[in-house]
Parts: sequence; structure tokens; C-alpha cells
Amino acid sequence: MQITKLLFTTFFLLYCCVFAQKLWSNQQLESLNNMQPSSEILRAMVPESQQKVMNGLEEFAEQYKTSPNAVEQFLLRQKRQQFLAKQVKDRVFLEWIGRINKLRTTQNGKAYLVIELARIPQEEEKAGQTVPEFRVTMGTWNNAYTDLDYKTLILPGTAMHSWLANFQHGEWVVFSGKSFAGDEDFLKEASPTQTESMLSPNFILKFEYLDKIDFPESEIVVTESYQSSEQSSSGDVSISEDQGSAKSRSSKISRQKIINKYFVPELTIRYYQEYRLSNYDWDYQSYINRWHQLVRYHWRNHPPNDYLEGSIPEGGEVFVLATVGKDGRVSGYQINSLGNVTDNMRESALEATRVVALPPLPEDFHDEELIVEYRFDHSPIQYLIKPEEDKSKVNLLFQDNNTQDGNNIISKMANKLKKKQLLLEAREYFHEELRREFSSHFNPHQRFDPNLELKVEISINSSGKVVETKLIEPGNSVKFQLAVLNGLSKARFATLPKPLRSEVPYRVRLKIIP
Repeated sequence: MQITKLLFTTFFLLYCCVFAQKLWSNQQLESLNNMQPSSEILRAMVPESQQKVMNGLEEFAEQYKTSPNAVEQFLLRQKRQQFLAKQVKDRVFLEWIGRINKLRTTQNGKAYLVIELARIPQEEEKAGQTVPEFRVTMGTWNNAYTDLDYKTLILPGTAMHSWLANFQHGEWVVFSGKSFAGDEDFLKEASPTQTESMLSPNFILKFEYLDKIDFPESEIVVTESYQSSEQSSSGDVSISEDQGSAKSRSSKISRQKIINKYFVPELTIRYYQEYRLSNYDWDYQSYINRWHQLVRYHWRNHPPNDYLEGSIPEGGEVFVLATVGKDGRVSGYQINSLGNVTDNMRESALEATRVVALPPLPEDFHDEELIVEYRFDHSPIQYLIKPEEDKSKVNLLFQDNNTQDGNNIISKMANKLKKKQLLLEAREYFHEELRREFSSHFNPHQRFDPNLELKVEISINSSGKVVETKLIEPGNSVKFQLAVLNGLSKARFATLPKPLRSEVPYRVRLKIIP
């Protein structure tokens, strides 16, 4: 009897564990599916060619839905064929945007992928005017038989196949690819009926590039529209542009300005870089400068080994608060920290602060005690953070794809990812330069409330000149605002790193806190 109870309990616990894991997985998937960027950010990011095609396809779907007879429906499909032939003459799609609708494999492990294109509601759109079932997907065939003449399925053992392991159902992606000639729709279309082809077309595509899109969190809203349209498949996980044209050039710059409006990086900079005092209304420079120099000398000569060796590359801040009496004796130390900080890093900062013997406070200091807070900043070691993750992806994509044209496809993806990696590295380098240059001009000479916060948006042109300084959040202290803006105005920069240069200024938002 006891054995039976034990077996029952064991099976029950196993069932609960499996059910909990499945429930957690479904919750994560549902949360991902419900994430929808705002219309503004989609309108800024989606290529103009994609928007034109989507708007045209939706108009044909609306006309088809309300068409009175089969003859008119047949003629509408012919008109749509002419429309697509005009819009995508070469059947090539460059950096279009959508979200993963299906990601599965055949019995032999070949991956097939379907992406639902981003649809941007038109501003004049009214309720009842849209076709509820309208959507456009692009993807590979889902079986080897129909794929014989197209070779769109992604083969096991190829770099593209391994690359797909990084993606999930519902994720937003940017992709490029080439379609095929279709007899009835100009593009090869896989719907079994004419009605499905007109209302929810599924175009066949051979993917040449695929990557994730990281939308700003402030531009993500929760929606049920995608989930409701995907109830049947939820949970499945397993622009050509005339560069010589002035109009195209203007359109490109305009779109870049719109994107920059939403994708503005934000950096946090501290006004007090190395120490701050409870009282500045005395001749503090000579007293603090000696202490500060000795503290820094000791800290630099006895750095925390774990941070120095790179085992804590994310870094962090250590704050040591010392309370000094009028006789120069320190009555107590308090240690606080932010970020990825170890006991060794905290101990190193504390030891540097208390190793110095202090003289009595000068007569012009009228408070009973002086509170000094030293800040020890362990900057992130960027090249050690996720050291090989992105580079290994690029190297992976440079491997052979086991198909004759696979090498060209993968090299395109690898080159795209390599450029993206260089851009990220350039941003990290330049942002660190921004922090150092701006903070070097902050000269604290009075005490500010630790809870103050100020946000400023800076625009820097390619030559490194600050062309605009815009106060976004002025904060509650006019004195702090003036002190910060005075320091920012003294900053000077060299030419921007090449990946960041553009016709429009590079914008960055600074959050300055005491």
C-alpha cells in the first residue's frame, strides 16, 4: 500500500512539473504574440515599397469581398496581377518587416518558415471598412514534393538551419528574399482557392536574410489582434530605390529622421563623478583634494582582482559613505552598490577610503560632522560582455550551406550581421566617449538632492559638432539644470565613427543624476 502511494505521489509530482513548465512556456509565448509595436514606429520602419504593396493588396481584398459575381472577381485577380508586376518587377524583397507565423520542420528535419507581413492601419481607415481575414504571408513551401523546383526549404546541417534556432513564433523580424513567377498572381502563390488567394495570400519566398528587430520598449503595446488571427496556429514553435533620384534621397533621409525619433539611445551620467559632500559652504578644496588623491592612489594600486581579470565584465558602482567628526575621526562607514558588484569590489573601495588618516576639519566648517560619499565606478568591459555570441553567429553564417547557391545567401546574411555588429561596437565606443567628455566638465561646487533627474537630447553631426541641445525633462531644480547645461556646453568631440555618420545628426538622450 505504501509503495502504491509513493508511486502515485511520484507520478503526480512529475505531472505537475511538466504541466507547470508547459504553462510557463505557453504564457511566455502568449506574451510574445501579444506584443505589437505602435502604428507610428511601424510606419517609420516598414519600407515604402512594402507599405504600397500592402495597401494595394488590401484594396483588392476589400473589392473582392464585396464583388457581386465570379466574373468580376476573376477580373480583379487579373488587375492585382498587373499591380504586383508594377510594384515588384524583379520579384525581390529587400528588408521587409513582419513576424514569424510558422516555424516548423518536415519529417526529415527540413525547416519551413512563414512570415506575416506588418500591416499598418491607414489613418483614414474606419470601422467596418476592413476585411477581418485580410493578411499577407510570405514563406517557404511546407513539404519536399512541392519544393522540388523551388528549393525554398532550409536544409539540416546548413548555417541557415542553425540560425533559425534563435527565433520564436510571434517574433518581429526583418527579412530579404526572392519570389518566383506565378501564372495568376505574378508572384508564386500557394493558397488552394481563389478566395484565400485574394483575401489572405501566401506568397512563396526563398529567404536570403533574416534577423530580429529590437523595438524600443516605450513603443510596444499589448494587443490581441495578432493572437486572435492566429488561434489555429498559436504555439507552433519547432526596396529597391533609385539612389540617383532627389525624391528617393529626400524620402530616405526623412524616414531616417522618423526612425531616429523613436530609436534614440539613452545614457545615464552622474553629475558627481568621484565624490560629493554634505556641505560645500566652506573652503573644502584643500581638505578634500588631499584625501581624494590618496583614496584614488590606493584604489588604483590595489584594484579588485575579479574585476581586473574580467570575470565581472558588466561592472558596477560602489558608494562608500564616510561620516567625519570635527576632530577628523571617522565615526562610521556605509557601503552601497549598483550593478554587478562583488564583495571583493566593495572591500577594495572601503579599504581605499579608510586607509587615509584625516586632520581635524577647518574652523570655517560649521556643521557638527561632514558626510563624504566616494564613488568607485567599474566601467563595463564591453569586449568581454557576451564575448563570442554575435561573432560566432557571423562565423556560423560564413560556413558552407551545402547548396550551390547557399553560399551567396549565407554570405549576404553574414555581411549584414557583420555590419550590424560593427555598428553596435561603434555605438558602444562613442557612447563611452560621450560619457567621459560630458562628465569631465561637471565641476561640483554645491550640494544637490540625490533624487534629482534631468534629461537632455543632444544632436551631433558627422564632424562631431553639437548642433542641437534640447531639454526634455528639466527636473525640479533650476540650479541643477544650469550647472548641467553649463557643463554640457563645454564638451567637444572629434569626427563620429564611420558607421554612425549620416546625412542627419546622431541623436542621443542623456539622463543626468547626482
